[in-house]
Amino acid sequence: MVHETPKVKVSDLTQYGICPRLVYFRAREPEHTELIISSNERSMIERILWKELAFNLHKIYGCEVTDEVAEPEKTAKSIIDEIVDGVEHIYKKELDAVAESVLDDVKREFVCSIVEDEAWLSKARAENELLERQQMWGYDREHAMVSEKLRLSGSVDKLITTENELIPCMVKTGKSPEYGIWPNDRMQLAAYAMLIEETFETTVQKGFVEYIRAAEFRESPIRRKDRARALQTLKHVRRIKSGAYPDKNVKAPCANCVFLDRCDTRKTILSKLLGKNV
Repeated sequence: MVHETPKVKVSDLTQYGICPRLVYFRAREPEHTELIISSNERSMIERILWKELAFNLHKIYGCEVTDEVAEPEKTAKSIIDEIVDGVEHIYKKELDAVAESVLDDVKREFVCSIVEDEAWLSKARAENELLERQQMWGYDREHAMVSEKLRLSGSVDKLITTENELIPCMVKTGKSPEYGIWPNDRMQLAAYAMLIEETFETTVQKGFVEYIRAAEFRESPIRRKDRARALQTLKHVRRIKSGAYPDKNVKAPCANCVFLDRCDTRKTILSKLLGKNV
């Protein structure tokens, strides 16, 4: 009997980078994916607000004051208010179970924190190659692609199409590195580049990562080593989705993992069967 090669999403590669066992348990217990999202409601809402702000950052970038009396911050606040007001409609599935009072509180705190952060606003308005490109060329939001050759699919946050190149851009709501972009982000960017190349029959030279909380916009070349790592990770993920039980990442964030009990239980069972530590 011929077994079909498991389909893999780019998000699976990212999960593998955090901990390979996330891929294993999420493939077998997809219903618990919602638990991962909702385990910390306020943090989940904040991530959504930051991401939606990133999708609309071009509205704040270089924004002009139309009222001679108004301050730039007030103009930015009106834009941010408008962005925030729409999230419950855009992210209806994710926010459907959230109490309205909780959502309103987080939204209010979010807007106040942004408007009062002069350093963030200054960086968001400053001249920036990525935002200039977005203003000039626009972008396709959450562009979905499928590679039949790689059996890989994914939706890149932003896809900028200029007159001579296609540029993938990822939005990250976590901490930014001091320089460059995180290794896992480079690998993810390379995976999106390969999807773009097959879809559009082109070559992707570079991409961007927006570390939105820090208003940092980092450019990164699509390097051979990152392509190689993406392909190697893809092979590992396929094996896991086919049934292989992987080792745990030594730096895995176990304390906040909804699969912790299952992971420890599986370890105990295997230890007894094999007579050794797993």
